Amino acid sequence: MKAALLYGHNDLRIEDVSEPRAGTGEAVVAIHASGVCPSDIRSYTGSGAAKRAPWTPGHEVAGVISELGEGPTGGFAEGDRVVLDWRGVCGRCHECTRGAANFCENLVKFPIAGFAEATVLPVTQLRKVPDGLSLEAASFCEPLACVVNAHRQLPMPLTCNVLVIGAGPIGLLHTQVARSRGARVIVADLKPERLETARSLGAHDTIEGSDREAILNLTEGRGADVVIVTVGAPAVISAAFELVARNGAVNLFAGTHPKGVVELNPDVPHYDQVAITGSHDFIPHDFATALRLLEFGLVDVAPLISHRFSLDSVADAFETTKQQKGLKSLVVSEL
Repeated sequence: MKAALLYGHNDLRIEDVSEPRAGTGEAVVAIHASGVCPSDIRSYTGSGAAKRAPWTPGHEVAGVISELGEGPTGGFAEGDRVVLDWRGVCGRCHECTRGAANFCENLVKFPIAGFAEATVLPVTQLRKVPDGLSLEAASFCEPLACVVNAHRQLPMPLTCNVLVIGAGPIGLLHTQVARSRGARVIVADLKPERLETARSLGAHDTIEGSDREAILNLTEGRGADVVIVTVGAPAVISAAFELVARNGAVNLFAGTHPKGVVELNPDVPHYDQVAITGSHDFIPHDFATALRLLEFGLVDVAPLISHRFSLDSVADAFETTKQQKGLKSLVVSEL
């Protein structure tokens, strides 16, 4: 079968590899949709790209079970449409039992290898895709689960002002989740076309850039009750603390790449009682919640898909995402 192999810096090749076979308690999944994530691009462009070369990236994946191994099937059958969860948690360690399974002490990071014709995974890591939900939409389950994890930590009373900084695919997912929670959503970005998409997906107001006066004018001079930062830049993170209201919260959703230092006036969290939250990956319940958000149309990902590529053109998909063209690039089995 065909698979994309990352050999090193900007060196992604399509090659013939052995067909995966299902072992005990495993399933082979024929891949129908795989999303290109910014972390894939960092592996593609970073100095450490060849550290474990060659290997197949891709972890935002949905497909169809083509083979089941011996042993437990988890209630799955060949032909079932599934989405893949790459984080295997034990459910028994200190972190899991306190509800923080995203920091499981026995975590298994399964190499989904999504940019290929097929992959193999334990059936415990599969979730059935509901009828009526496309496999393309289901492939957003993993990034949406990360968004849900962030929202579990954020107080968001009805009609509170939420500012989402960044209208890329992640920012647009945050926009819709905040809107579904009853928030008044303001989205800030530098690209007018992304702000237009944000408005179409439920943003009540949009701002080109992050003009403090404009945000204060929209919030009766108070600032946003919640600020969600989806841009991994220290300067943007610093600006967020000038845009948040008293007794508000700032969520640092994006990691900083390259790494940097943020200067923070400690009087902001102290005197203004501003909470600072981070968010990393997701727990199994977040994954299930993300699937339901997609199933019931509370989050619409169709407008986020700007480019579709065949597996043979996966390098073009990476270059498109690297250059921030459009929004989301998917590698799909049928064009």
